[in-house]
Amino acid sequence: MNLVALGTAACSIADAFTQYPQYEIYKIDVDISGKRCYSIPEFGDVEEYENYSYPKLKSFFENLQGETTFIIAGSGNSSCASLKVIEHVRALPISVLYIKPDISLLSERRQMIEKVVYNVLQEYARSAVFEKMCIISNASIDSAIGGAPIMGYHTYLNEALVPALHMVNYFSNSKAILGEVSEPKETHRLYTVGLLNIQKNEEKMFFSLDKPRHKCYIYGVNEEKLKTDKNLMQKIKKQIDSKKEEHLNISYAVYSTDYDYDIGYIIERTPYIQK
Repeated sequence: MNLVALGTAACSIADAFTQYPQYEIYKIDVDISGKRCYSIPEFGDVEEYENYSYPKLKSFFENLQGETTFIIAGSGNSSCASLKVIEHVRALPISVLYIKPDISLLSERRQMIEKVVYNVLQEYARSAVFEKMCIISNASIDSAIGGAPIMGYHTYLNEALVPALHMVNYFSNSKAILGEVSEPKETHRLYTVGLLNIQKNEEKMFFSLDKPRHKCYIYGVNEEKLKTDKNLMQKIKKQIDSKKEEHLNISYAVYSTDYDYDIGYIIERTPYIQK
């Protein structure tokens, strides 16, 4: 899978994916250098990012093939270059990973930038320009992990987010022992992910999705436990039954792992634009 990151925050997330060999990473930022890096000028006006021609960007992406995820955090000036960058890879199956900042910490100007980028990308996803769009909230990750220190704050958040996203990708492309991570409905292009504590039957989402319509619970269980635990099937069925709600379709998938502990994740989808 290809990851294309635009902006400093997005590039930091892309860097956290380098621990996994499955990803080819392309980074675009101000004054950046290195392998698969594209440096852009720093502009004071967001309209300049929208109107800049981005020379040689086409050649930068010339070897890009296959499934591609575009990573963007919406409050930076450079986020206004999103559509210009995406235009160069639109022939590929594109997904968006959108990192929603803590709005309460943004200036009024940056709140306006974030609102525009957030809404435009959602409309593009709903119109099937993108395959799908994953929305993640920094504030929700903070809550899910019980907080993080000020120094290295976003590093702590990324250390929780990136492994979860990777494992959801991994399981979604693996054969389940029981159930499956089914393909979403054509209209369910907006989604988020979360953590499932299997022992406590607790879930902690990375974004509070409005009007979810489908939820898939992913169980990663030690292979030996799958062979010997006679109560596990009933436990999973009971947990799934406890989560049923009106207008919400529930599914689950169980996978074998070589971990000494259980791991669980959630995919939650909706057809509705998030305000």
